[in-house]
Amino acid sequence: MTDPQLIDALVEESAEQDVPGFRKKRNLCRELLLGDTGIYHIAHYTGGVLDFALDILDHASTPPALDGAEPAQRREAHRRAGAQLVYRAADLSRRVWELQCGGLVRLAVQTRTDLVFCNTVTGGEHVVGFGSLPPAGSEAVADPSRASGIDRAAAQLATALRQLVRLPSQNPGGWLTAGDAQVPVAASAADFMAYVVGSAESGGLLSTTLRPAGLHYLSHHRAGEQTAAADILRHPELESFFSRGVTVAGRRARYERLAGDLSLLALQVSRDLRRTVAGEAERLVLDLEIGAVFYYLLAPEEYLFGVALDQDWVTQADLDMSAVGRQLARLDVPTGR
Repeated sequence: MTDPQLIDALVEESAEQDVPGFRKKRNLCRELLLGDTGIYHIAHYTGGVLDFALDILDHASTPPALDGAEPAQRREAHRRAGAQLVYRAADLSRRVWELQCGGLVRLAVQTRTDLVFCNTVTGGEHVVGFGSLPPAGSEAVADPSRASGIDRAAAQLATALRQLVRLPSQNPGGWLTAGDAQVPVAASAADFMAYVVGSAESGGLLSTTLRPAGLHYLSHHRAGEQTAAADILRHPELESFFSRGVTVAGRRARYERLAGDLSLLALQVSRDLRRTVAGEAERLVLDLEIGAVFYYLLAPEEYLFGVALDQDWVTQADLDMSAVGRQLARLDVPTGR
């Protein structure tokens, strides 16, 4: 049963040009907001323009305003940040097309206190949400399990919105196929020789994390330079992800270029969200139609980049990114945060 206090705190705002087609969409967003998932603001955009927004910013469970802003100012800040995230998502969808894995279906941004998501409904429609995370421990690297409840709820919302226009789920986050039992991190590709370049110590650690049922490419970066990279792109179980126009060498080159760009993207997104959430972006997930790309901040000017080609293993790959990130952080304690 929905908490009456949540209902009392609910505020809904529509754009000037409201249309009947928004009613069912708004109802789905309202149900999620009142579902006690930690999500406190949801907005729907078409072509980057706000359609409607709902929030429970006045509820006691919602994080306080960062700068003491009045509720109306705070709502406007969230709507503007959401529109900016939609712009970033649309731009990223064009940029990642060269990976030959389809367009962007989900952009997830995790800070120390919040998860912000931008899920694609159709080509021109996006839903953006802000959710409050449980208190963080002393971990130096973002833990995706802290955000899994919000992430899963957001994926279900995107799927329900697509079903309104008879479109199938894009399986954002791989939640539909991941199941509840995750495979523990193990060197299941031990019988396959990974491709490794750069530092032997960090490169060796990266390679032991790779497996067909998880991450397929990993690289470590510091001060704008790639220190090591490893992949199992030539593994027999990944053959179907390549073709005449999509070669292993081509993917490696594209991944290296994108990895170099993600540190800048993380800074841009952190700046976009600075009036709405505390802290910087510590984890980014670029979920594509096929697979996903990950960014994990390890320390100032140091991060981990990863790729999973198989959509079924996006959630597991995300957990593996966090695990190997913690191992790398322990290897380099003096530069840790």
